[in-house]
Amino acid sequence: MGYLFLKNSISQFVILLIAFLFYEVGFSQNNEETRIIKLDEVIQLGIKNNNQLKMANTDVATANENLSQSHIAKAPVIGLNMGYNYIGNPKIFEGFYEKSTTVDYYNHQGSAGVFTSMPLYYGGAINSQIEKQKLIVTMQESVAKMTEAEIKQTITAQFFNLEKLYKQIEVTKQNIVNTDLRIKQLQSRVANGQNLKSDLLRTELQKSNFEVAVFNSANSIELISNYLDILTGLPTNTKLKPVLDGILIPKTEVSFEESLNEAYQNRYEIKRSEINVKIAESSLDITKSGYKPFVNANLLFNTQYPAQWPNYSDNILNYWAAGVSLGWDISSFYNLKHKTNADRLQIDKSNIALEATKDVINQDVKAAYVRFMESVRNIATFKKDVDLALSNYKIVKSRYDNDFAVISDIVDAELQLNEAKISLNNANIDAIIQYYSLQYAMGKL
Repeated sequence: MGYLFLKNSISQFVILLIAFLFYEVGFSQNNEETRIIKLDEVIQLGIKNNNQLKMANTDVATANENLSQSHIAKAPVIGLNMGYNYIGNPKIFEGFYEKSTTVDYYNHQGSAGVFTSMPLYYGGAINSQIEKQKLIVTMQESVAKMTEAEIKQTITAQFFNLEKLYKQIEVTKQNIVNTDLRIKQLQSRVANGQNLKSDLLRTELQKSNFEVAVFNSANSIELISNYLDILTGLPTNTKLKPVLDGILIPKTEVSFEESLNEAYQNRYEIKRSEINVKIAESSLDITKSGYKPFVNANLLFNTQYPAQWPNYSDNILNYWAAGVSLGWDISSFYNLKHKTNADRLQIDKSNIALEATKDVINQDVKAAYVRFMESVRNIATFKKDVDLALSNYKIVKSRYDNDFAVISDIVDAELQLNEAKISLNNANIDAIIQYYSLQYAMGKL
């Protein structure tokens, strides 16, 4: 019996040891998957690794290559042509194939030539096309900057939402600890007939609600972390925990008029709309160039064997030629009429789009400014709520300690205090989020 008891004890010890080791390994792995990160760090990762921003920067590089390509239109065109023919059984017929005479002609015929042509004047079309491509480069650069600002804004909002969730879990877990203590007290008091069974059930229900809230918040943290991982190029199983070192609640010394003026100066959407107007004007210039003639400078060098001028002979003919050619599409005077009208309409549309963009930005700044001011004012309100809830808790606790209040009263007071703390924390985080939203609306993010 002693042997069996010892054997069972050893087995249980080994099982507990293995379970402990597995728990430690799992705990270590979870810690390894959680990454402590600061706002500046996560933003830099987003700028470096985000796929949308990479595509936008690729479009900028492509536009620059197209700009280089457009400059080639000013360069001379150089070509080389060569030919060889074998001529067999040459005959000359008299009449309608009535009589033929075999011609003593060389069977081999070859020629080679080098030619070059350089545009001198194309009605300004080449320069207009180059200017248009420069505008497209600027346009793509503004798109890349817009994409970067949007990524910063999204990362910032999700970063602070993570912090909000972690704080909610922290406070809610404290609620669970306090509720556990109350449940133990209630179990004893119910057994002694000092409290009703319903008080115990109510407190247990509150604990269950707290546990559900922690579970839901933990899931939200997983989802937001995964989203930030995608935005920043981190492994998608990386759980992030923000650190707010050096981040303070912003001051309210800002006016709507100043914010709107800065938005008009900084927002890339306005710059993009202004570029669209210039691109439309450039397209009209290119179309108008079709009304004008175009002039080329030409140079040619040619060699031919056997020479065919003035008669066939066993020699080589070389010659060069230089000159100027002029072309003019007369039909363009009426063919381009509708195209120029369409280009003018596009300019009008681009100007309307510019005004519409200003209206949207005005609304963005107004909404961000109002929400920011609102969130800052809410902080003072929730601070007062915390003070009131704390005073109420102290009063109820004193009454409960002196048997003038039931345990449900102290539980409710604790809930009110913790909820007030969560609301205050959320208000602080919301003020920071709205501040960055205002910075984004002003084009300063």
